[in-house]
Amino acid sequence: MDVPPGIGHAVEVSTGRGVVGRGGEFAVAADAVRRAGEGRASALVVEGETGIGKSRLVEVVEDAARSRGYAVFHGQAHPFERTRPFGVVANALDLRRRSPDPRRAEVAALLEGGSDPSTAAAGSRQYRVVEEVVDLVETSCAERPTVLVAEDVHWADETSLSVISSLVRRLPFSALLVVVTVRPAPMSAAVARLLEDLSGGGALTLRLGPLDPADVVMLAEHELGAPPGPRLTAMLGTAGGNPLWATALLRSLESEGLLRRSDDAVEATTAELPASLGDLVVRRLQDLSPDTLQLLRVTAVLGDAVAVRDVAAVVRLGPAEVARSLGDAFDAQLLDEADEHLVFRHQLVHDAIYRHIPAPARRMLHREAAAALVASGADPLDVADHLLLGAERGDEEAAAWLRDAAREAGPRSPTVALELLRRAEALLPGGHPDADVVSAEVAEALLRAGEVAEASARAEAVLARQHAPEVDVRLRLTLVGALALQNRAAEVVTAVRDSLAGPTPLGPFDQVPLLAQESWALTYGGDPAEGEAAGRRALVVAEQAGHDAMTVWALTALLVAVGRQGRFGEALAHARRAAALAAGSHDVRTLPLQPSLFLGLALFDHDLVAEARTAYREALADELGSGWWLADTLMADAEACFVVGEWDDALPRLVAGGEAAREKSHPLLESQSLAHRTVIATAVGDLRAARQLSEGLAGSLAGDTLSYNAGVVAYAVAGLKAAEGDPTGAYDLLLRCWRYDTARGSRYYHRRLAPDLVRLALALDHRDVAVEVADTLDADVVLAPDVPSVRGVALRCRGLVDDAADPLLEAVDLARRSPLLLEHTGACEDAASLLARCGRREEAAALLAEALERHERAGADAWAGRVRAQLRGLGAHPGQRGPRDRPETGWESLTATERAVSTLVAEGLTNGAVARRLYISPHTVNTHLRHVFAKLGVSNRVALAGVVHRSNE
Repeated sequence: MDVPPGIGHAVEVSTGRGVVGRGGEFAVAADAVRRAGEGRASALVVEGETGIGKSRLVEVVEDAARSRGYAVFHGQAHPFERTRPFGVVANALDLRRRSPDPRRAEVAALLEGGSDPSTAAAGSRQYRVVEEVVDLVETSCAERPTVLVAEDVHWADETSLSVISSLVRRLPFSALLVVVTVRPAPMSAAVARLLEDLSGGGALTLRLGPLDPADVVMLAEHELGAPPGPRLTAMLGTAGGNPLWATALLRSLESEGLLRRSDDAVEATTAELPASLGDLVVRRLQDLSPDTLQLLRVTAVLGDAVAVRDVAAVVRLGPAEVARSLGDAFDAQLLDEADEHLVFRHQLVHDAIYRHIPAPARRMLHREAAAALVASGADPLDVADHLLLGAERGDEEAAAWLRDAAREAGPRSPTVALELLRRAEALLPGGHPDADVVSAEVAEALLRAGEVAEASARAEAVLARQHAPEVDVRLRLTLVGALALQNRAAEVVTAVRDSLAGPTPLGPFDQVPLLAQESWALTYGGDPAEGEAAGRRALVVAEQAGHDAMTVWALTALLVAVGRQGRFGEALAHARRAAALAAGSHDVRTLPLQPSLFLGLALFDHDLVAEARTAYREALADELGSGWWLADTLMADAEACFVVGEWDDALPRLVAGGEAAREKSHPLLESQSLAHRTVIATAVGDLRAARQLSEGLAGSLAGDTLSYNAGVVAYAVAGLKAAEGDPTGAYDLLLRCWRYDTARGSRYYHRRLAPDLVRLALALDHRDVAVEVADTLDADVVLAPDVPSVRGVALRCRGLVDDAADPLLEAVDLARRSPLLLEHTGACEDAASLLARCGRREEAAALLAEALERHERAGADAWAGRVRAQLRGLGAHPGQRGPRDRPETGWESLTATERAVSTLVAEGLTNGAVARRLYISPHTVNTHLRHVFAKLGVSNRVALAGVVHRSNE
């Protein structure tokens, strides 16, 4: 919602605080505070130029919140603290090691600890901090409504911005109001993204325009105790409706004795006035002694809120002497003191003093400040901002400090580390001996920050020219990692092979990750046999080195390659070994691997769905602390729910997995989420929703090259086409995907594609294709004889091709022994169709009834309707039955998982605590709550708790 400037002009004056004008804006803000108490999260964006009244509006919000008993957290960004990861959030929530609150101290330790610059560590640390902060705020919201203020976010670091966005997105059902203030320009891309995210979530935006002239007059009357005269009113008009400028002008005229009071008005005795607030500040500076002025300039260079000890360190004076020397600045109303900090009266005052310092002098003061802070033992990150602003090309000492600061910032904020390294690189003189090392550090930082295209381009550029031998391997590893994240499989293979044949011999700790990346690239790029060969080479190297972590890398690559070729038993053996090694090793966690996830995937491929879900739970418990494989784990667990027909639980998991994939910029996982949801919508009979979902899948099937998950996408889209009466389109799509995989030796999606493809081929008189598919499936059974679904699908397709009942009935028997919905219902329907044609109507009806029961239990209403039509054709009269008779609203409409989530939320648990208790993710809890609130017609957790209580009476 956008609230334009000037909405309403009611005037509110409160003695002591002087609130004048902006009645409409204050009313909107007060309403936002009131609604926070109703238990739904919201956001308020206050936008306007400096001095326009943003902070005053925030004060009103905070006062109103405190009067209602809310918790209020206030953080403010500062211009010289952009290199401080999570700075605004840490300030607002008082995250410090010595906090009396153990939880805050723990988060502070996480913020400050660790120096591992690896890609995994960087992603893990930042993810964990965000998760902990979200949970901390949610805990506060559970105790009482909470207001979190972040002022001046145009200066905030990107990690703080990501937390603010996450809070609003992840806690929609918490009693939370997030308030941010921002200048309209200039605005960084990161701030623009935050405002776009908040707006998309329904945030209110208050754009503060100038005060009306009548409000400015009332402001002057409130400030002076009497109305302004005509000349003073005209002078106030030059303030352009900016309340800070108007107030400062009045106070300046009064302090200089340029106001005359009469019985009924206050008039100016001069027509001359400064042209701006900055000029007014400069005018005040003229009355200060040279020593005080220089000290004030140093203070301005250090920031707008500065520790006295830092000023003392720079000017080499004692803190008490600093305070005495700045006495005139306090008297001139330029400075205040707060919590042992020197604070400028307003940001505009700081800006005016800072800009009044000539640019060369500013740079020199920043550099001197950096040197003094270094000598005093300051944190490298506290020094970094001054080096960024004060150092010039050729300053090697500054470059070294920026590199140190980058190493410290890296695990907490890869983006901050990248900025520091870019500046360090720019400071090095041409031909510096460390130039290549710094280039490698920048390339690695680009990779950790997610700037993968630039990372690969940078690494390639340095490798292509003469470079220092010691950076060769680092650059090659960075290049391969960046190319892999861009799904540039062919280039990954080339880069790996160039690296292995390069001038620098590689040790096993470099060879194995490179070979593993080559294996994955070859497998997912369409050559799983070559991928297997690369994986086996990696395994040999790892085993010869006797290193568990390297062996896990190799086994993970190898199991994917052999599983893609349909050797699911062999893949499972590799997965079990990798998981066992990981469980007994202390260093595997330093790698971006998740052995429990890969074990679950291999178990799933072997039809051991219950065991797979146990492994996914173990993986999810790990991922809630790191986030590296979170989207993959969520999607795997969602697919496990899908295949067994637990669609009420599968849908929230699919949505949550898709959201996590989007956050991680993982389009292939997003398409998997959409594909499974398309299948469910088609099965339910909501073809409009299915079409909308399938629109996001078009790119996965476009072009000559198909993505590695094209099988599930093709199955979903083909099913929709068939439901819409386009069997030829469905057949063409399935056949294209089948032929594409077959040409590349990939058998992974045969089980998903084959039954529909054979059935459509026979119906459309393409018997040769049906025979080809059935023959291929017979070969698949030889590769995986112990996997029931592989044997069952082969029997179904053979029975359809040969028009033979025995194979189809054997497939039904196999399907009954597994939990897989589609295999069971498909086998029953295929067998029933043939039995009906053979006159075995009772047997056919019994099988159709079996399929109908599974369809109804899953909620596949359209598919159930198809089966009922077939039963009626056999003379049976099936009725509507099963748990789908559950009502659409009220407590009885909730699924078992939704009830479990509701009960735990009613007990006061946060989303994170509920997730840990139920072995799901906070994303999934959020999705469940959206469904629960809609079904129960409640709008907050308090109302939900009431429903839970009444249901248990």
